[in-house]
Amino acid sequence: MRKNGIIFLSLMLLLATFVLGGCGGSGDVVATVNGESITSRELDQEVTTYKNNLTQQGYNLEGEQAKELEEMLRQQVLSQLIDRRLVMAEAERLDMMPADKEVQAEIKKIKEQLGSEGEFKKFLAANGINEPKLDDFMKEQLAANKLYEKISAEVSEPTEDEIKDYFAENGTQYSDPEQRQVSHILIGVGEYSNGKNRTDVDAKVLALQVVNKVASGADFGELAKQYSDDTGSKDNSGQYPPFSKGSGFAEEFENAAFDLQESGQYTAEPVKTSFGYHIIRLDKIIPAKTHTLDEVKDQIATSLHSEKVNRKVGEYIQDLRDKADVVNKLAKESDTKSKEDQSTGK
Repeated sequence: MRKNGIIFLSLMLLLATFVLGGCGGSGDVVATVNGESITSRELDQEVTTYKNNLTQQGYNLEGEQAKELEEMLRQQVLSQLIDRRLVMAEAERLDMMPADKEVQAEIKKIKEQLGSEGEFKKFLAANGINEPKLDDFMKEQLAANKLYEKISAEVSEPTEDEIKDYFAENGTQYSDPEQRQVSHILIGVGEYSNGKNRTDVDAKVLALQVVNKVASGADFGELAKQYSDDTGSKDNSGQYPPFSKGSGFAEEFENAAFDLQESGQYTAEPVKTSFGYHIIRLDKIIPAKTHTLDEVKDQIATSLHSEKVNRKVGEYIQDLRDKADVVNKLAKESDTKSKEDQSTGK
């Protein structure tokens, strides 16, 4: 069985994830951008959101190392806030700030994605924001998108020679690994037995009985519908979509599937995983394939163009930094501390 993953839908459109702390506010000034202040309060709000995200990903933010991590995080987040100010100032200079109707149209899309006004309110509450802040945030994102599109439009498409050269150097990455398509019957154990609370012994006994039915010529798909505890595949006669090695299936299941060599061959000995016992039948072997240049030409062109755009965006923002009057107090404090540590031998 495949180990479940969680897919997060992002409704945010900017290049980085920001919390809606708003501009200014109380607190010490940690940086200025062309005379506009960024306060410690605003920075703290941003850093707290990043820390919460890291904690949810399993990072330990306690102890001495965590203190160093937070210092690095504060520097990085402040740098992003500075760039954010520069991008917004450039968007205003180029008259790219969106009209209110554009902002409301995007917020309407969010509401439609969430399904109802009630879910929209929950979304705001879960992210600690209100509708005026969402308006401001969406305005920033739309402006940043317009600037990004302007820069992107100035970047030429890759030439035929560039595409050919790239394929010549990287063609091996455009290949599909060998895949297997299998059907299986899971006789689950404990919590994976669909409320039956089946013991390991009982599961193995039943699995062997099902193997005997397969060996006697019973229809595998019908047996899957009757016996399988895998609700994700039983209604499809136990069949999974094709998969390659390392696709996220339990290791024992994957190894057994790739040990089968002929269509129709099945595991005469049930395969044990943490879910229970599996009877696996090989339905199809899909050989590995290396794609030709013509098959991946458009994909390479898109990738090369994206790389060019990203470089151009980076150069554009660096140019904004070079021309701006930016005072980063945290960076100055860090430099001073580093020099003091060096002088004391720390």
